[in-house]
Amino acid sequence: MIETTELTKDFRGRRAVDGLNLNVREGDVYGFLGPNGAGKSTTIRMLTGLVSPTKGTARLMGIDVVNRSVDALREVGALVETPAFYKYLTARQNLRLFSTLSGGCPEKRIDDVLDTVGLLDRANDKVKTFSHGMCQRLGIAQALLPNPKLVILDEPTSGLDPQGMRDVRELILRLAAEEKVTVFLSSHLLNEVEQVCTRVGIINQGKLIAEGAVEELLRRDFDVVEFIVDDAGKALEVLRPLDWVEVLSPSPLEGEGRGEGENPQSAIRNPQSKIAVRVAGDLIGEVNRILVTAGIEVSGIAPKTLRLEDLFLELVEEGEHAD
Repeated sequence: MIETTELTKDFRGRRAVDGLNLNVREGDVYGFLGPNGAGKSTTIRMLTGLVSPTKGTARLMGIDVVNRSVDALREVGALVETPAFYKYLTARQNLRLFSTLSGGCPEKRIDDVLDTVGLLDRANDKVKTFSHGMCQRLGIAQALLPNPKLVILDEPTSGLDPQGMRDVRELILRLAAEEKVTVFLSSHLLNEVEQVCTRVGIINQGKLIAEGAVEELLRRDFDVVEFIVDDAGKALEVLRPLDWVEVLSPSPLEGEGRGEGENPQSAIRNPQSKIAVRVAGDLIGEVNRILVTAGIEVSGIAPKTLRLEDLFLELVEEGEHAD
């Protein structure tokens, strides 16, 4: 659905997008992630024909965006940054007006997209009465007017409250499941993306630093595990000599932190402390066996799941150190 090859864009000597190779498949809900200024919006503007690349190619459904933009965008809907509407017109009038710019559409289609985004009951209200979240949903409705196979959304939850974010999140899931639309979603809100996306691409300083299915990217050969033990000091002595276990930190249980001026070693003497280690997943039981054999009481084992935010920060930091 989207394929870019060495896509690059320079602005006055500054490289905003650097040799980008993306691959978005049919049926994906694809999260395009990166910190502010990473090149996400510039990439979307090249994909939608608003900006020409310095070099490289971008294809939508196999059609070159630069050389055949009308054909490439024929079955594409897009919401680029904040949607703008005529405030003195109703939602229906705005959509009717925008539809004429691409050849028009039946009135029923306007009703259908308003219903999809949950605004059918406000179709005849002026946009000036709409909240920011409702305007965002109306922007998505406008993107859906041509009955697209691909929808490109640039920061669709920007500025929304938690309820508005949830509404947009549910809408994206519904588009993918019920409308069979491929969604390309740009965002820096990693928790939101993790809940809706099937695949992600992570960009930093204009370069793609990771791409793949969410569950594959989050899968690791080594897990971080917290053991709740009765003698953290002894546990450290037992585990540190093992070259297949990385001891990360001893810490008091939540709510039992040190008071001001208290000796840091009190965390180790705490009757119940957490010991965080990194170990291969199939060896967690062996760590537990070694601790128990050494006379250490283990009252809890809690594997810590890697989140998309953890992966993102790790990859960005690695890239900055490499530079």
